[in-house]
Amino acid sequence: MKSQLDRNLNANTLVPLLSNDEFSSQFMSLIKDLNEAKGSSRINNSARAMAHSDDFGMASRNYWQSTWELGELPKPFKALIRYKVATRNTCFYCSTHQIEHLRKMGVEEDKIKNIQDSDNHEAFSEPEKAALSFVDHMMIDASNIPNKVADNFKNHYTPKQMVEIALTATVMVSLNLFNDAFRVPIEDEVVGIGLDVPEL
Repeated sequence: MKSQLDRNLNANTLVPLLSNDEFSSQFMSLIKDLNEAKGSSRINNSARAMAHSDDFGMASRNYWQSTWELGELPKPFKALIRYKVATRNTCFYCSTHQIEHLRKMGVEEDKIKNIQDSDNHEAFSEPEKAALSFVDHMMIDASNIPNKVADNFKNHYTPKQMVEIALTATVMVSLNLFNDAFRVPIEDEVVGIGLDVPEL
């Protein structure tokens, strides 16, 4: 049986991954600006797939970036939420990238390695457990989140924070679905990180 890394790298991507010289000048400018904000020079394969539709691709990536930059939640916490959602949705591509972000921001390895047991593991604070449990149940069945999960979430966060947590989670869902449906492979630079993704 192939590993999840092998399956990702050997999938038949639905659309060609465009090379730099195939990008429109507008899309390339946007990607460079977003990369500068992230402190990265790599153009991710997800962007190479989205570049086939400039207007949709640019609008989507601007929205995703704005949810990252705006609000009062710390970015390491946002990345932890994104990672929880990506693992729940079994998106290998997004899980790999979130591990990369979390490590760059100095998030403890215990949290990265035990994200699937965030309800119980001692590495997570009680507020983190409350938020991660809530977004996990959002992914399972948003219309039937248990009252105890919702109440615990409310007990730890302000309404503003609750909205930011939920929207951070829903943004990641759209990325998960796109990258999985289009069978986007991780980049060569992060293959080593892909080995650390928990079995999804």
